[in-house]
Amino acid sequence: MRVAVIGGGPRALWAVEELLHQAHTHQVPVEIDVWEPGELGAGSAYSPRQPEHWRLNVTSAIIRTRRRSFDQWRLEEGEEQPLEPFPARRLVGCFFAEEWRELLCHLPEGCTLRQVPRRVSSLEPVGERWQVEGREYEEVLLVTGHAPEWPGALPRGEGVLGVYPAAQLARIPAGARVAVRGAALTFIDAVLELTVGRGGRMRGSGYQPSGREPAVIFPVTRKGRFMTVKPEPGGPLTQLDLAEAVAAGQAGVRLSRDLAELCEVLAETSAQMLAVAREGCREAGVEEEIRGVLAGRDGSGDPVRDLRRSRDVACGLLEPGAEWAVGEAWRRLYPAIVARTSFGGRVDMPGFAELAVRLERVGFGPPVVNATQLLTLIDAGLIDISRMAGGEMDADVLVDAVLSPPGVVPGTLAAGLVERGLAEQGPGRGITVARDGTVVGQRHLAVAGRDSEDVVLGPDTLSRTLHDVIPRWAMRVIEDNGKKVLRAQGMAATVPLTGRLEPWAVELLEDPQRCQDLVAEFASPVNVLRPEPMLRNIEELVRAGEDAGVETRVFFARKANKALAFVDTVRDAGHSVDVAGERELRQVLGRGVPGERIILSAAVKPDELLQLAVAEGVTISVDSVPELRRIEKIAGAQGQIAHLAPRLAPDPAQLPPTRFGERLAVWQGVMGELSAAVEINGVHIHLHGYAARDRQTALVEAFALIDAARDAGQQPEFIDLGGGVPMSYLDDAAQWENFQQAREAMNRGEIEPFTWKADPLQSTYPFHQSPTRGEWLRELLEGEGTPGGGSIAAEFISRGLRLHLEPGRSVLDGCGVILARVAFLKHRSDGVPLVGLEMNRTQCRTTSDDILVDPVLVRSPGPATEEAGWGPESEGFLVGAYCIEDEVIVRRRMRFPEGIAPGDIVGIPNTAGYFMHILESASHQIPLARNVVLAGGDAALDDIDQV
Repeated sequence: MRVAVIGGGPRALWAVEELLHQAHTHQVPVEIDVWEPGELGAGSAYSPRQPEHWRLNVTSAIIRTRRRSFDQWRLEEGEEQPLEPFPARRLVGCFFAEEWRELLCHLPEGCTLRQVPRRVSSLEPVGERWQVEGREYEEVLLVTGHAPEWPGALPRGEGVLGVYPAAQLARIPAGARVAVRGAALTFIDAVLELTVGRGGRMRGSGYQPSGREPAVIFPVTRKGRFMTVKPEPGGPLTQLDLAEAVAAGQAGVRLSRDLAELCEVLAETSAQMLAVAREGCREAGVEEEIRGVLAGRDGSGDPVRDLRRSRDVACGLLEPGAEWAVGEAWRRLYPAIVARTSFGGRVDMPGFAELAVRLERVGFGPPVVNATQLLTLIDAGLIDISRMAGGEMDADVLVDAVLSPPGVVPGTLAAGLVERGLAEQGPGRGITVARDGTVVGQRHLAVAGRDSEDVVLGPDTLSRTLHDVIPRWAMRVIEDNGKKVLRAQGMAATVPLTGRLEPWAVELLEDPQRCQDLVAEFASPVNVLRPEPMLRNIEELVRAGEDAGVETRVFFARKANKALAFVDTVRDAGHSVDVAGERELRQVLGRGVPGERIILSAAVKPDELLQLAVAEGVTISVDSVPELRRIEKIAGAQGQIAHLAPRLAPDPAQLPPTRFGERLAVWQGVMGELSAAVEINGVHIHLHGYAARDRQTALVEAFALIDAARDAGQQPEFIDLGGGVPMSYLDDAAQWENFQQAREAMNRGEIEPFTWKADPLQSTYPFHQSPTRGEWLRELLEGEGTPGGGSIAAEFISRGLRLHLEPGRSVLDGCGVILARVAFLKHRSDGVPLVGLEMNRTQCRTTSDDILVDPVLVRSPGPATEEAGWGPESEGFLVGAYCIEDEVIVRRRMRFPEGIAPGDIVGIPNTAGYFMHILESASHQIPLARNVVLAGGDAALDDIDQV
């Protein structure tokens, strides 16, 4: 697969890192060309050759790559602590350049990365592919940053200069009168280069000129004001406890229905923050001042006075006012505002773009150090603000410090796509893209950054936490282009059900010698595991929750597979684990998963298990009131607090009866009788099946229990929906429908049986479903909450609740294959052909009737022995090792188009979720199957087989 990344700045680096990570994880070779005429990593904003006095406008703590943080790199380079929070931007360019070099030196096997040092002017679709300057690619990503030219810029020429690169400002002679268009951050860069950059010095007593400065610098701006100064990191304003105001504000933003409601949330959050800053005093008239800032009606009319005051507020020298409060609210709520207003979220908010421009001034202004330098130059008379709002001026040189706006800029690649109808421009300025950056109307073209502004709020940022377009893009690219199909299945059921295979599984099953070696080393059957796909599956659920505004945490259901490699994988990724017994709990704790990231959902909980759970701070899903009383007693005896989630049994008039949990009224009745030894941290639900509608019904009661717990003084934080997250083993819906029709026809006696002893297969998992995982969760959260109320998501948001899920099968999708050796070929006494495997039926079985995915036949790499095997188009049933007549591995009749022989390997795909372990038995003293983890070319026993 060939991928073109157009642009070589920070977002390009992020994109390449994520794509290479996904390629390595899923064993998909990728060739990446980065089209960038300049130095990789720098971009115009972070060139290592720019002046030392051009500083970051965000704190250095937010900058990182996949490998390490910027601050960690600074320490490794020898900087001393405490680190300057707003260092020179050139340092960022040096850091990114080094990270590019590291990428080039440590590429995953089969992947390439190269720079094409050219500016791209030609981007053309060719069928399903794209041509970049005549070279074809399967995928293209535009991350081009600021447009170098735009129609609103002042025409460059005699007496008119830009700011970047800084060298052009050297053409301004000493003593010149300089007018600067703009008074924002680029203006500060310009004046510092014309002063400090020419040898001037900032002293405690003022500015010490070098004699090479301009005579005077006139800023000119439509707003007639400077930007508000950011609070000093570590200063008194950053020490305020604003968590309560922020939490309420985030929920309000998510639930706001229009711009008026959003402004009300901003106003209320600002007022709460100001009250905290003023030690709880909410003064009269404050709300009106805050609304003035929101409307842009604030300010004294003296821009220098306003700048000086905001600088002193930022330093903690003056009491904060409405301007600080609105700026702080905008900054703190910005992630929620991004989520609410991106990807079509501002369709119902006309006027939001104007609000965002107004509040950019108060929210994202300069740091104290730059504001102080600016004030020093004003006090020295080098900056004259008398014509700031416009008017006649006698200037020798005009410097344009207004950069190209975000969105589609005429003359750019993005504009060309829009002009030719290859991309749509949204209601605002940007190209319309999906959440993974894919251009609407295209499949293999994506945009991330300024070209998508307005569709995505504020995408031009160094932060990797504010937006997740790029990680989603990388996952989509690998998923779309990394699919591999077996060249030959080798076998299939007479009514086929072809399973989906991960690339690693295809690679394994197309390597007969590797399969033979694994079985020879670890015996037959061997459970072959690869944990990496589970991270993609978990991330799909987490992102689906985020899209709906609901924080979602995934607890891997350990009972679905006993291998400890899966526990390690979720542990290292920061996810959590659901355990169903003492041994599982001890093993998970032993792998370093902390108690607060574990839920105990066991149906039966002996005292020893409860004692351990309480001692380790594990959340316990409480199944009954008597169990609750036992926990209270145990926690009291241990002198500890037990963390509980009462398990709710939904109304049997609405949902099928369940053995798990207590009815709502029962739990409501005990909320006021809890001892001090227990805390209610959440509510737990255990439902059968996979229907989203059933979960929506149960959630209505769960919300009522949450409210009852809070009324009783408890502080529950989550609702846990348990498992039942659907997945699909098959890609072909038509094949699944054909199988169902054939099964029904067989059961009616209309066709010959194709199952063992005409087994009707009445109870089976739905091996093809739609929607699954992420889309299923989105539909669930978008469904109706309380009757006549908002959505399920709105009920979560309004209560400040998290959603917990406990999937097993669906997160293990693609993580395992069973390999078993063919032991014999024979016929039953009545002539039914049998293929004997060196395994037993419990080693690939759940509580359902059968596994409805066709196995794969891996022929022995040695010379064929026709006398021992069956020829082409032979058929038979797979049988196992137990001395039982119905010892059948797969209960559907199989066909072998190229024949089969003893010594061949049968691979059963996608079996990590429950099939390997839920019913496995060592009857007849036959050893349990061993579990082998693949990591690249290596294979090693999972630690569970050492326990």
